[in-house]
Amino acid sequence: MTGQKESENSDRLSDLPDHLLLHIIQFMITKHAIQTCILSKRWKDLWKSLTNLTLHHSRDGFHISNKFVSHILSDRDHSLPLHKLIYYYYHLISEDILHPDPAVSPETTLLEVMKYAASHNVQQLKIDVGQGLIKDLELPPSIFHCHSLTFLMLNFQHPDSHDYSKIIFPKSLNLPALKTLYLSFVTFTTSENGCAEPFSTCNMLSTLHIICCSLQDDAKTLCISNSNVSSLVVGDPCMHTRGFYKDVVFCTPKLTFLTIMGFLGCVSPSVSNLPFLEKANFDYGYRYNPFKESLLIDWLHLLANVKLMNISFRTLREIQHGIIPCFVRLKSLEIQMSCDEPLIFHEMIRGEVRKKATCILQKCLHAKVDIILKSGSTSSKLEDDEV
Repeated sequence: MTGQKESENSDRLSDLPDHLLLHIIQFMITKHAIQTCILSKRWKDLWKSLTNLTLHHSRDGFHISNKFVSHILSDRDHSLPLHKLIYYYYHLISEDILHPDPAVSPETTLLEVMKYAASHNVQQLKIDVGQGLIKDLELPPSIFHCHSLTFLMLNFQHPDSHDYSKIIFPKSLNLPALKTLYLSFVTFTTSENGCAEPFSTCNMLSTLHIICCSLQDDAKTLCISNSNVSSLVVGDPCMHTRGFYKDVVFCTPKLTFLTIMGFLGCVSPSVSNLPFLEKANFDYGYRYNPFKESLLIDWLHLLANVKLMNISFRTLREIQHGIIPCFVRLKSLEIQMSCDEPLIFHEMIRGEVRKKATCILQKCLHAKVDIILKSGSTSSKLEDDEV
C-alpha cells in the first residue's frame, strides 16, 4: 500500500524527458511557459530551450514589459536556434507607460527583438505593432540578411492621417530561403532612378502581400519584380493618404493569384503579360471616392488572361465609356455587392448588373456569372436566374 501511495503522489510529469516537457510548454503563452521555472529545480532552466517565442504587449492579460522582453532574450539558451518568434505590441496600461524608461523604449525593444531573431537563425518572424506606437524607424539590416528566414511579417499600423511615421524598408533583400512576405505600412527605399525594386533577389519567394505601403517622397515607381511569386496581394484598402504609388510595374511571370484592393496609383500601371493568372480579386477605388475610368481600364488589362475573376459592383459602376479588354480565358465571373448598397434589389440595379456582366463576358461564351452579396464577414450567393 505504501508503495502504491508513493506512486500516486510522485511527480510523473517532471519525470518526463526534456524534449517532451518542452513540447508541452511550447503550446503555452511564453510568459506562462517561463513561469514554470518556479515549480521545482527540474523546471528552473527548461524554458530557456524554447524554440518558439510569442511576446505580447496587449490588452489580453498576457502582456509583458519591455524590460521583461530583454530578460527573456538575455537569459534564453543562446546556443539554440529560433524556429518562430512573434512580437505583438499594442496599447496597454503597463509599467512601460506609467514609468517610461528611454533605455527600453518600444523602438529599442523592437530593434532588440529583430536583431536577436536574426542572430539566432530564426525561420519565422512576425512583428505586429499597433497604431502609431513606433516612431520613425529604420529597420535593422541584419534581419534582411538572415539566410534561415522563410516567413516574414512586418505590420506597423498607423492612424489615417497625413503625418504617420516612416518605417524604412531596404532597397534590396538578401533572404535566399524566404517564401512568404507580408508588409503593412512600411516605406520603400528607392534607387537614384526613383524606382523601388526590393523583391527581385528573393529567389524562393512565392507569397507577397503589400498593404498600405508607400514610397519615399521623391519616388516615382514601385516595381514588383520576382520570377517565382505566384500569389500577390497589393493595395490600400484603408484609404491612407500616402499609401499609394505614382506608377506600379509588374514583372511576375508566374503569378496565378492576384488581389487588388483600394487605390494603387495616380497613373496607369505598366501592363505586362500574366499568362498563368488563375484568379483575380479586384476592388478598385472607394465607395465615396472613385478614381479615373482610364486607370480602371488599364488595371483590367492587366487581368486579361484571368480564368476566375471576383470584382466589386462599385468598381464595375465606374466603367461608363471605356473599352473593357476581352477576357478570352475567363470561366467564372463573381460580382460582389455589399448588402448595404442602396436599392440593391431594385430592378434598375439588377439591369445594371446584367449590362456590366455582359460587357465583361464578351467572347466568353461559356463563362458563368455569380452575384455575391456580402455583409460584414459573411457572404451569400444569388442564383444566376435571380440576376
